[in-house]
Amino acid sequence: MGLGNDLSKFIPKDFGKKKKSIAKQSSAVETSRTEPSSAQTELTKTNVTEPRDEIKQSTVAELDLPTSQHVLLKRHTKAVSALAWDAPGDSIVSGEHGPSINLWDFPTMDHTFQPFGTIVPYEGQQTRAIKYNASGTHFICATSAPRAKLYTRMGRAAGECKSGDMYVMDMRRTNGHVSGLMCVDWDPQRDSRFVTGAGDSTLRFWDTERMVQEQVVVVKTKQRGKVAVTACAFSANGSMVVSAQCGGISVWPSKGPFVRPVQHVDNAHSSDTSLAFVPASDHLFVSRGDACVKLWDVRNLKTEVAMAEGLVGNESIAFSPDGTLLLVGLGSGSATPNSEAMVAVLDSSTLNEHRRISLGEPGDVLSIAWNSTINQIAFGLSTGSIAITYDPALSTRGAMLGITKRSRTYVANTSTGPIITPHSLPLFREDRPVSTKRRHDKDRADPIRSNKPSMPVRGHGKGGVVGVNETQHIMKSIMKDTMRDEDPREALLRYAQVAESDPKFITPLYKETQGKPVFSEEVDEPEMKRRK
Repeated sequence: MGLGNDLSKFIPKDFGKKKKSIAKQSSAVETSRTEPSSAQTELTKTNVTEPRDEIKQSTVAELDLPTSQHVLLKRHTKAVSALAWDAPGDSIVSGEHGPSINLWDFPTMDHTFQPFGTIVPYEGQQTRAIKYNASGTHFICATSAPRAKLYTRMGRAAGECKSGDMYVMDMRRTNGHVSGLMCVDWDPQRDSRFVTGAGDSTLRFWDTERMVQEQVVVVKTKQRGKVAVTACAFSANGSMVVSAQCGGISVWPSKGPFVRPVQHVDNAHSSDTSLAFVPASDHLFVSRGDACVKLWDVRNLKTEVAMAEGLVGNESIAFSPDGTLLLVGLGSGSATPNSEAMVAVLDSSTLNEHRRISLGEPGDVLSIAWNSTINQIAFGLSTGSIAITYDPALSTRGAMLGITKRSRTYVANTSTGPIITPHSLPLFREDRPVSTKRRHDKDRADPIRSNKPSMPVRGHGKGGVVGVNETQHIMKSIMKDTMRDEDPREALLRYAQVAESDPKFITPLYKETQGKPVFSEEVDEPEMKRRK
């Protein structure tokens, strides 16, 4: 039996879970990203050292990359050097080559994409690294200052590390860094522990509950003097820490002993190095430096497992949530940035390049952060912008929440006439009766009405009042004034012979004309005193 047209439209045609999509198709078209032209693709292929025939060019759909559309967050005035997502993907923290750090909260954003707060850890210090802990409640900020600063998710300061004594030569004897920080990372198994690396050749482990240093590792190289620890990373189970310094890589046990590294390799790279462990792996990690990426096994650092060359950039790398793909940010390698930001997609097990993706924005890619919960990627560019890429079919929430949300419009009050409130005039105002007790308490609180004497000033004097301290009372008891106990006549007669032998002032003028004074010998005293 056939159904009518009016009834058939209310009956579903299919069942099961539906894919989520953007509410408005027009908004999705505005944020859609155009693929690079064939000429640009050929140009990127020629930069790879491997032959073009050996590179398997996979499409974005085959790789399940959330890069079909993107939005821009424009608030920084300098290059974005650090990015960090919280665990749910609702907020992101960004730092620049300057002192400002912006806090972004996507559920409260509209289509203008403005941050809800800005913090400055230290004036004039560049932000080098930002990391959230595993639970997403706090994030740590490492700047060019020797002290790391801990913040809550809302941007409130929760703690600050101590700085060491720069005049102490042995770095084990100081309780903090004496040089600018270079890197920071959280212990994945403990939210109250993190590690920092600085330019004083040390790795220091910290406890956020007391904000004190737990252990210190002094990194030693063949180079004389102090070297900068440019990168550090915990393994997935938190048992090992990998550090990079002066082109070398060292593997340390996270709980000690720290006398010497478990594994070490020199000249792994010839320049500054960045490190990242493969997700859910305890022994595989990658390093990037001098335009190449290398895959290492902590059990044997004598030679790398795999290597990819021709990747010029600023040491920005990030793994996909499942650990199968590795994103490598590309740059021009010079002071002039690229006309179009590019990202290379590599296989994490072999480091073979799948393809290169254009973000559709100018600049170099300086930082990358991939959130696994909402499946969105944030790219920090040298132009000061943050590009967040997503796919309506693969991503959820995050930057997609503010695309269709319009900003609120406030209607201004257009009334220009005078507002008359006659009962507020003193003529019509009736004073409330005040109780006697309340008036008495009010007078007692007023120092002028109650004639309250001024309190003594402790310490240094101020406001024309001499200060009083404990030393003044002690000196009064030691140095007593005995002038009241002396006889004034005896005190003057002490100087009679001196005045007669060496007269001064008026007496010498009348010496020749003045006669010799004759004093009376009678003492004008009461009768009772003379009897005594």
